[in-house]
Amino acid sequence: MSKILYIINPASQGGSGTGAWEEFTASWPDGADAGRTIVTERPGHAREIAATAEGHSIFAVVGGDGTVGEVMSEIMDRQEPRPSLAIIPAGTGNDIARNIGINSVADAVGALRGERSRAFDLVRVDRQVDGRSAHRHAFLFGIVGFSSVPMLKPWMKQLLGPAVAYYLATFLQFIVYRVPHMTIRVGEREISGRKWMVIVGNAEMSAGGSMCLAPGACTDDGILNITIITSQPKLKMLTRLLPKIATGAHVHESDVDYFPGTRIEVDSTPPAIVDLDGDIYGTTPVTFTVCPRALQIISPD
Repeated sequence: MSKILYIINPASQGGSGTGAWEEFTASWPDGADAGRTIVTERPGHAREIAATAEGHSIFAVVGGDGTVGEVMSEIMDRQEPRPSLAIIPAGTGNDIARNIGINSVADAVGALRGERSRAFDLVRVDRQVDGRSAHRHAFLFGIVGFSSVPMLKPWMKQLLGPAVAYYLATFLQFIVYRVPHMTIRVGEREISGRKWMVIVGNAEMSAGGSMCLAPGACTDDGILNITIITSQPKLKMLTRLLPKIATGAHVHESDVDYFPGTRIEVDSTPPAIVDLDGDIYGTTPVTFTVCPRALQIISPD
């Protein structure tokens, strides 16, 4: 059996991380070695743990998308051969886990028993921080411009569930949002003007499985699904376009461009928020690049 390091976020979903871990260990043959189990203590700690861990072939994350994203980015900063990633879902939305076929702790146990892995695409995200180059990786999407995250509070997801919480946060952010002027470069093409948002999709579904940001997107095809939404009256956005994101029908609207790509650069005035898989990662300028089949993830298939 592979040497596994377990990274546990006990604060996931208001403390459900501990319960998910207990459920996992009750089902896991011979339990889990306490010497290879580390509990996170603060945001960013999971990435620190992964950065200093050596000699493990699998990093198993007990947590939600944020914790998974930290470890995923750290794995990608390593030289080949990299450890594989395993996910034991303990968050509210668990969108990354859902997209690889892990819908429960039982699914995670079955996948780890089989030790089967698949190669998945990731999105590398580059920007400048204090004059220095910085990067992270996303699995689901990158968004520039309009994002519900600034209004999304942990209590909303715990009390209302992920789907209702995201819609409420979207409505609240909609009220205060000011549309920036963006300059977008995709290959030889340059697009400029007031843009509501840019969505760089790697996976089709997100927001607890309630939003189809990138219809038809596939996590192992080496392609990014890019959406550019031009600024339009707020009433039209609220009543016509935003409701269609649930089904992916927004990409058929006349003020929406939807096309494939492998790299996209976005700048804006004023600087616009960059949202990666539901976490804010600073502001523009930013560059998104697909990393084809870059990460091995333990999965049921």
